[in-house]
Amino acid sequence: MISQLSQRDRIALAAGGLVVLATVLYLAVFEPYREGTARLDAQIATRQRQLQEVQAMRQDYLQLQQRVAEAEKRLDSGQAFSLFSFVEGLTAEVAAKGNLVYMRPQPAGVQDDFKEESVEIKLEKIRLDQVVNLLYRIDTAKAYLKVKNLRLKPRFDDRTELDAVLTISSFRRNA
Repeated sequence: MISQLSQRDRIALAAGGLVVLATVLYLAVFEPYREGTARLDAQIATRQRQLQEVQAMRQDYLQLQQRVAEAEKRLDSGQAFSLFSFVEGLTAEVAAKGNLVYMRPQPAGVQDDFKEESVEIKLEKIRLDQVVNLLYRIDTAKAYLKVKNLRLKPRFDDRTELDAVLTISSFRRNA
């Protein structure tokens, strides 16, 4: 049958066959391969983003673990800690004893495994840098301390001085 075709028809048939073969190869092999690699590239990008998120979460977890360990250490070091005497000594160092108007122990609170001891102090005629120093020293104390309340009022007789009322709490484990 092909032998009965003219030379021109055979060339046209061969060209048509090559076009059909090329189309089938493209649709059956190359296009699925290209789509598969594009899908895999997208999955790789997604997995890389997920890996970065996991690494960031791991870093956050390690930082939180370190903070918990530091808090545990501060809680354990506060077992033989007297909040009242610490605050009294600290206010004497940061401001003069004459600036301390009162120190009032607050009722102790108990939550879960922790006991909270609080003291309210009032300081008069102190400068802002003294308040900042006091807060810094409370924050960096060996025991676990927290300023629960802080009220500052400027004085009317000297605007550079303040009256401060602070409630400071210490935490320790229940025995």
